This record gives sequence, structure tokens and C-alpha cells, in this order.
Amino acid sequence: MKRILSRIALALLLMTFAAIVLCFYFNQFIYAYGLIVVLLLIFGAMGQLYKLKNDEYMYSKLNRRDEYEDYTR
Repeated sequence: MKRILSRIALALLLMTFAAIVLCFYFNQFIYAYGLIVVLLLIFGAMGQLYKLKNDEYMYSKLNRRDEYEDYTR
């Protein structure tokens, strides 16, 4: 399932880049810049989600380590 979704996301990304190039070619600058802003927002949101997931993992990892050290001493 994850593999299929990554292929769909890659295809949408390539289509978005092609749409940006076509918008610049046909002198539709407003649409092209709008698509660029949408891409930046999507990449920014993905970065925040990965950061949140990493913070959650590190928090749980630190708490597990303290419990382990308490029991082994």
C-alpha cells in the first residue's frame, strides 16, 4: 500500500512540475507562482510531520531508557 501511494505522490509531483513549466510557457505567471507556493506549503507540512514523529520517538525512547536503567541497577 505504501509503495502504491508513493508512486501516486511521485506522479502528482511530476505533473505539478510539468504544470508549472507549462504555465510559464503560456505566460500564466499567477498560476505558476500559485503552484510553487502550494508545493512549498506541502513540503513544509511534510517536514513538520516528520519532525513531530521524530520528537515523539525520541521522547518515548528517553522514557524507556530511564525505566530500563532503574531496573538494571
